[in-house]
Formats: sequence, structure tokens, C-alpha cells
Amino acid sequence: MPHTIVIGAGLAGLAAAVRLIDAGHRVTLIEATKAGGGRARSFVDPASGRELDNGQHLVMGCYRETLAFLRQIGVHDGIYFQRDLAIDMVKPGGKRAKLLCPPLPAPLHLAAGLLTMRGVGVLHKAAALRAGLLLSGEVRRPDDNETCDAWLRRLGQTAGIRAIFWEPLIWATLNDDPLVASAAMLMAVLERAFMSTRDASRLGVPRVPLSRLYVDQALAYSRDRGAVIHLGQPVRALRVADQAIAGVILKSGEQIDADQVISAVPPPALLDMLPGTWPNHPIFQDVARLGASPIINLWLVVDRAPFDDPFLGLVSSELHWLFNRSRIEGHSGGEALLNVTISAARASLEDSQEALVGLFNAEMRRYFPGRPYTIRHVKVIKEKRATISHAAGTYHRRPEAQSPLRGLYLAGDWVRTGLPATIESAVQSGHDAAAALLPPT
Repeated sequence: MPHTIVIGAGLAGLAAAVRLIDAGHRVTLIEATKAGGGRARSFVDPASGRELDNGQHLVMGCYRETLAFLRQIGVHDGIYFQRDLAIDMVKPGGKRAKLLCPPLPAPLHLAAGLLTMRGVGVLHKAAALRAGLLLSGEVRRPDDNETCDAWLRRLGQTAGIRAIFWEPLIWATLNDDPLVASAAMLMAVLERAFMSTRDASRLGVPRVPLSRLYVDQALAYSRDRGAVIHLGQPVRALRVADQAIAGVILKSGEQIDADQVISAVPPPALLDMLPGTWPNHPIFQDVARLGASPIINLWLVVDRAPFDDPFLGLVSSELHWLFNRSRIEGHSGGEALLNVTISAARASLEDSQEALVGLFNAEMRRYFPGRPYTIRHVKVIKEKRATISHAAGTYHRRPEAQSPLRGLYLAGDWVRTGLPATIESAVQSGHDAAAALLPPT
């Protein structure tokens, strides 16, 4: 049986390992941390004793690869899905714009939902409908050199519908400013979510912390089927012989031989592992030029939540999305655990905890007047390299699964999957890397 080393036990690495194990490969999974999970993991906050995700994640019904991976490792009900796409966006003062898509075939469900949105004027609805009618043509010829802002202006989208629908979607899925984000990446999201089936656009929220959702299950699944797992053992370098992968060298100095290696780590970690002159190869130089976009998450324990919904978006706020984790996990009464997500948070990376809490309090007064609360605990998580930047004109820098180094395959939400750097892109990349080194079926 071929021996494959998978480096990285995040979503991409675990998905690749599980797929290879099921195909009969001998797999060694190597992870630098003691727990795995990459940038989609959970941990116990010692100050509060609560298990927190390093970042709150939403999934969609169109996440085919993700849902297949979860089913494979035995997770059948770990995500709560809406019956139909529904989003509440809160305006300053507390009034809401409500999108509720009726049970119609796609993409008619979106068109009907936009036409019947409450809290949105007729001109804004007409602009949204225009974009919806043109959508099938737009997704067939996406332009990576066009920004989302330019695309919205070209399709005549009003400031009102941008603020309520388009821009929250862009911040959430691309983690970048509409002024710089690629319209082609937005088209990829729209095609998957709104052009196939009605269920594809439904939003889902994990019912449990992320590590309990998939990391523990995937590690147990792999271990039970014979995989060798090394946790807390960083890879120092890739071993190359005769211009092909021969194995890896761990930070401890131990060498492990392999027939092929799947690297499922972020770009900087991959580049650090490359030996000799390989970092100078044009493909790896493109990888080095990939930018990063940060995300800030605030976790707050409050005596009562200022809103009752599982999750909400804020219109024209620096705080993009609010989640009531207590409500999502089925707890009612008493303290509430809230999450606040700030996407592409470059301007706030240097802000102190006190400044971020001050921003939260100010925005809660602005959007939920008359809903007092007391903060009892705060945890701020800053992921400086949460995703790659999806700036227009940069998609070509993302590499294919098969690297120029023979026997080295690449996985991660940042490789060329045709999707922005999301959970689905990560899992798809792992499956793509495994498929690239398996014989065709």
C-alpha cells in the first residue's frame, strides 16, 4: 500500500486523510499543535471555563464536500440548518430588513425573497431584481479583475440594497472589502448558493464547538482505521531525492519516509518547509505573494442578550455579524454567550480589548436601544491571517493541488478550488489532493 504523509490536521488535512484511508492508503498524519483543527477549532477558555471557537462559522446547504466529509466520519446532526434561507439585518434604531426566501425552485426563490423583503424600499427591490435576472449570465463569465464594487455599480445596485444584502454577503463569504474583493469569487458563491437548488442557499450553524463537531471525530476515525497520528510535532522540512518527495524531517530531527506528501498548511508554513531552491519556483513565488485578511471575534458572556435571534447582521456597522451561541446550542434563560464577528478587520487589529468592548457597547446602544445588559466576561480572538485576501486579479496566484515538486500535493482553503477561502474550499481541497494521487476510477 502506498504511504502518504498528510501535514496539518485542519479541515483540509483531515478530509484528505479520511479519503485516502478509505482508498486503502497507509496514512501518517502530522500536526504541529497538540489538538488540531487549524483555523477552525475550539478551545477551553480558562478564565470562563467555556469552550469557544477561535472564530464563529456559518455553513451553507451548498457545502457538498463538507457535508459528505461529516457524514463519512459519523457526524449526522452536528449542524442546524434553516428550512429556507432567512436573514434578518438590523438597522440603526432597531428596525429590521428581513429576507425570507419562499419554497420555490432556484433561483426563483431568491428573486421572490428579494421582491418581498420587508424594510426595503421599492427602488432597492427593483435594483436587486435586476441583478437577479442577470445573474445566470454573470456567473458564466466571471471576471477576476473586476471588483465587487465595480460589479455592483455595473448592475445598478442602489446604496440601500448594497448595505442590506450585497455587502454583508461579501464581507461574510470573501472576508474582504467590496472595494477590493474579486467579483469572480462572489460569482462562485452566488452560483453554488442560488443557481442550483433551493436547499443550497440555506444557512447552517454548528450546534457544538468546532473541535467537537469534526476534529475529534476525524482523528478517531483515522486512528481506528490504522492511521499513524503525530500531534504536537511540527514538520521542519520536506525531504527531496532525485527531484521528488522522499518524506519529511520533523522539528525533533526524526525523518519519516513516504511515497507522497500532502501539505495542508497555510502558505507561510508551506514555504518554510520547502528545501533548497524550491521557494524560487514561479508557482511557489506566486504563493508567497498571496495576501492575508484578518478576522476579529469577540466572545462575551452577558447577563441577558440584547437580541433574541440565533444570529443577525448589522447594516452599515463595523460589527458585521452577531451570534447568540447559547440560543444556538439550545440553552435558554440565565447568562448568554455572544459572538461578534468583524471581517477583514485590518483597521482594528491593534485595538485593545477595552476599545473593542467600547465599540460593541456603542453599537448595541445604536442598534438595540432599550435592551440593557451587563458584560461578565470577554475574550478577544484576533486571527491575523484568517484567510487569504481575495483581492481582484489575484486568483491566478493560487496553486493547483498537484505542485511542481513531484510527489507533493497541496491542500488548504487557499489553493485553487474555484471558491473563496471557506470551510467548503478547505474540505474540497483535501478531497482534490487525495483524488490527484489516487488512480482514476
